[in-house]
Amino acid sequence: GRDLLSVAKGRTNVIPIIEDARHPLKYRMLVGMVDCVFADIAQPDQARIVALNSHYFLKNGGHSVISIKASCIDSTAAPEAVFRREVSKLQSENFKPLEQLTLEPYERDHCVLISQYRPTKKKKSDQ
Repeated sequence: GRDLLSVAKGRTNVIPIIEDARHPLKYRMLVGMVDCVFADIAQPDQARIVALNSHYFLKNGGHSVISIKASCIDSTAAPEAVFRREVSKLQSENFKPLEQLTLEPYERDHCVLISQYRPTKKKKSDQ
């Protein structure tokens, strides 16, 4: 929390919310629609939490950046299997994965997933 607050002080486009992310209705009136949702939460249902907040706050075509901690979701499964399941959960919530990076050797069994929410359809003239 303190790190987020110090980063947000110098940036007018960062809105720190120190609140339980499982209950977005508690802070719904504080935030409008956003271009990007960043989530670094160690919760077994973090894909659901990110999707729920994105439904309230993330613009169509916006992006999410999620730090996935495999051991917090399922400590008995291989990290790669956990990452695949989380990606699948997000895809079912209308996210399109764009990039997935492991954080090895800095963080063990962690990855960062960048995805687009409700990607906009390209017109035939744009292709």
